[in-house]
Amino acid sequence: MDLADERDRSYNDDEEDITQDDAWTVISSYFEENGLVRQQIDSFNEFIQSTTQEIVDDNGCIEIRSESQHNSGHRPNFAEVRFGELGL
Repeated sequence: MDLADERDRSYNDDEEDITQDDAWTVISSYFEENGLVRQQIDSFNEFIQSTTQEIVDDNGCIEIRSESQHNSGHRPNFAEVRFGELGL
């Protein structure tokens, strides 16, 4: 066994398992510091600042077609909408 393996083994021997009480202590501490809605606000801000642009980048062009309901021989009209940089 080399020195790195021995260090890993001794580290694991000293390591204690995280209990359910430990997890609840961390969760309670988070909510005491950040409040109840901070995660929701942060998630919304992330969506607006990053995810929205990613959606636009993935789907930058939308084709809109109107259907002719009363004239079966008429070709449908369509328009194309392109999105770019949102600038948020």
